[in-house]
Amino acid sequence: MVSFTKKSKKLCKLAAKIIASPIREFILIALIAGAFGFSYFFSDYRLPVLLAALLGSLATFWQAFRVLLFERRVSIETFNSAALIVSFVTAEFSSAAFIALMLLFAELLEWNTRTRSSRAIEELLKLKPLKAFREKDGEKEEVFAEDIKKGDVIVVESGARIPVDGVVIFGGASVNESSVTGESLPAQKVIGDKVFGSTLNESGILKVRAERVGKESTLERMVELMKKAAENKSRPEKIADKFAALFLPVVALAGAATYFLSGNVSMTVAIFLVACADDIAVAIPLAMTAAIGRAAKRGVIIKGGEWLDVLSKMRTLVLDKTGTLTYGVFSVRDVKIEPGVSENEFWQSAAVAEKFSEHAVARAIFREAMKRVGEIPDPDEFKVYGGSGVIARRGNDEIVIGDESILVPAGISESAIKDKYKDLFAAGRAKAYAFLNKKLIGAFVLDDIPRPEAAESVKKLTDIGVKRIIMFTGDNPRVAADVARALGIKEFRASMSPEEKLLALEAVEEESGPVGMVGDGINDAPALARANIGIAMGGTGTAVAVEAADAIILPDDLGRISEIILLGRKTLSVIKGDIVIWFFSNAIGFALVFSGVFGPAFAAFYNFITDFLPLINSARLFREK
Repeated sequence: MVSFTKKSKKLCKLAAKIIASPIREFILIALIAGAFGFSYFFSDYRLPVLLAALLGSLATFWQAFRVLLFERRVSIETFNSAALIVSFVTAEFSSAAFIALMLLFAELLEWNTRTRSSRAIEELLKLKPLKAFREKDGEKEEVFAEDIKKGDVIVVESGARIPVDGVVIFGGASVNESSVTGESLPAQKVIGDKVFGSTLNESGILKVRAERVGKESTLERMVELMKKAAENKSRPEKIADKFAALFLPVVALAGAATYFLSGNVSMTVAIFLVACADDIAVAIPLAMTAAIGRAAKRGVIIKGGEWLDVLSKMRTLVLDKTGTLTYGVFSVRDVKIEPGVSENEFWQSAAVAEKFSEHAVARAIFREAMKRVGEIPDPDEFKVYGGSGVIARRGNDEIVIGDESILVPAGISESAIKDKYKDLFAAGRAKAYAFLNKKLIGAFVLDDIPRPEAAESVKKLTDIGVKRIIMFTGDNPRVAADVARALGIKEFRASMSPEEKLLALEAVEEESGPVGMVGDGINDAPALARANIGIAMGGTGTAVAVEAADAIILPDDLGRISEIILLGRKTLSVIKGDIVIWFFSNAIGFALVFSGVFGPAFAAFYNFITDFLPLINSARLFREK
């Protein structure tokens, strides 16, 4: 009984492999080729060709029947089934075999495109290191990457891959992030910077605190999204099926008119054989697969080919402010250094004091200090006072950084800051004073500043024909107006709740047609799901936003938005080219049929040869940069 169960499982696994592999197509192609060879030597025996054609057509018949019965619509398989049925009814078995042969080649090509996607996923998974070094109680231990937990400190030496997403807490390094962002130039990482799992430390040493591990890491999310994109089927009204629904009645009328006017059955059959749209059935998915693959190489995951169509038509875009147009974290907006204090002394003091603080303001000050000074020594003493600030000691120096509430624990008189920096602080949303040995040496003003590429990205969107760009934010109108003005955005809505964003998005769609929404947070998820296409900033975006979106930009680079819009337009242009090629090749074929040059057999062969033209056109998307 046990051996029987094991054998059954083995047989099931073997059957699954055969179904998922191209073995069926190869066997049927061999059968049809063998049947043609047999009929060449024994022309009186047509049964082998009939049987081979029937076997090769079963999958097409089933797909057409299933869609008609359960989905009540015409598909591209319906179009091809009509040509096959006409061939069988009129005993043009060789013609039916030619059509079946081309459809099998189309299935092989589709299998090849699926295999490409699988290979791309496998290549991504190879980038994940099996082992890593974890620091525990000051000691370094080698562990399996899958055993790393959130909060663990990982040591990444030069030449090693970073095993998890996290934040740098020590060191500095040049990190190649091309596996995630598509950028070949390495990024410089310092304390406070985020790093992605699977990226390569080219030089330097890092200590990284793990933040996203296992299935939550960017690499794993990227793999999962690519799998979903590969499996995703377009909506019922996909382009190929729209095409079939439009042209099937036209071809049917043309065939009926031919038979009515000429009474020639062979000519009527030839019309159907020339018009068989087996090439379109695979050329359109091929173009979309190629485009999705190109986007993935640039760090953008598009969840299905249908979204390329939406991108090509979109002329209105809504952008969330916080975390999308801005970083979503504090950055130093401006500083004021007191007379008599050198810039190096100011920034060195700030860096020492904030080196080990985890507060958002402290991390922003430290990141800015890292850009301006060299090696930063550790403080001898260090104490955090809630959200007020820090007091640190280095040698004989005491350094204090914080807001007004740090003055009392630091023993500093309020008169030290009286009437200081009012104009400076008016420009931001957070502030911090800096003291060295109880003497005021300067101050910082911080804000959630726009991304450096944001203004150029907005301009690029306008240049490529996005006619209406609107910024949504929950921030107050003054902050919203400042950001919109800085980025060249003419329309904005402020103080919005998630519900208000959703209602406003619906109103924008009614006014302007198809609208895209770009966001990153939980509060953006309803609008991302409601938009004609939702685009999530995936590197910093929440899992909810990523799940709700239809496209994910992993590098958090706003410039990729215009790239995928142009890619959508290019893909639609290629698909239109496929249809134009099909139309003109059919027009030539019809002319040859009506002139008596082609009978059914030659019509089927002509269809077989011209089928490759749209496929070659679609395949251009694999090669183009």
